[in-house]
Amino acid sequence: MKLKGRTILVLCLLLFGGYALYDFQQDKKKEEINMEEVRLLTVNFEQINFVEVQKDDSKIILERSVDGWNLTSPIKDLADNSAVDDFIKNTVPERVIEVAKEGEGIDWALYGLDKPLGTITFKTTAGTQNVFEISTKRNFEENVFARRDKENKVLVINSVWQTRANKTVLDFRDRRFLRNKIASVDEIKLKNEKGLLELKRVDGQWIVPAKKDLKLDQNKVRELLTTIADARASEIREGNTKATGLKNLFTLDLVLADKKWTAEVGQAKDLMIFANVSEPNFQLRMEAGALDKLIKMTVEDLKEQPPKKEEDKSKSEDKQALMASPINQKDKK
Repeated sequence: MKLKGRTILVLCLLLFGGYALYDFQQDKKKEEINMEEVRLLTVNFEQINFVEVQKDDSKIILERSVDGWNLTSPIKDLADNSAVDDFIKNTVPERVIEVAKEGEGIDWALYGLDKPLGTITFKTTAGTQNVFEISTKRNFEENVFARRDKENKVLVINSVWQTRANKTVLDFRDRRFLRNKIASVDEIKLKNEKGLLELKRVDGQWIVPAKKDLKLDQNKVRELLTTIADARASEIREGNTKATGLKNLFTLDLVLADKKWTAEVGQAKDLMIFANVSEPNFQLRMEAGALDKLIKMTVEDLKEQPPKKEEDKSKSEDKQALMASPINQKDKK
């Protein structure tokens, strides 16, 4: 009898456990369906290889190759891979806040979607795409109206999409001062008001060719290279267009693995810094502070500093004892 009772109890537990598991799976399935319904970007973002941002008569087209992202319209140039990747990845967590209107006969003008602010298109290698029309209008909660893939739905989405629709070519363009891998730099020649600084990499170590016995702090040289690699322009001017009346600040010549590269850097009367670079043939208006470290840099700034001498132990102990002893006072008369 005891065995029979235990068997029934086990069967009941298995039965209840099965129901609980079934309910859990059903709830999970419903949750996944709901999440799928509110997803804004429905294509696989990892497969996106084409982005288009259209506003008025302006159309920005970005295409990905094996080497990274490229601008193909309205100009042909390298794109900033990080900027394009962030543009795409930041759309992934976006959700449809609500559907303002759905069905036939929608008055698109009421929501500003008859003449949208702009259109953003994402295409994938699999041949799928999402096309978002972004309105100029917002609801009372400051969220923006949008239409996806010509659906008969007025979606309410985050107002950040208006910012995305207002992106310019410069927001996606490669604005690096040096468009080469910094690891390929083998020689540096910096000429500024302090004089000429020449560095060369030999067997993985940076040296001063004219003073081979001079020890350089390799970390400080790497910081110099990082400064060059991180410098960005706030404006790019094509060809030989040059700002006039520049005060010369420095020239920078680099020898890379397979070529030479030169930059002439000067300051305008309004204190803006401009750089004329040899490859590509651009004049760059630099971001504030981007190249300040190079203006007065000398070899002294890169020298290895000798370690601080440790104070003689016996002198240190005598000094501590003296500090700890009571102050001698003169006998009172």
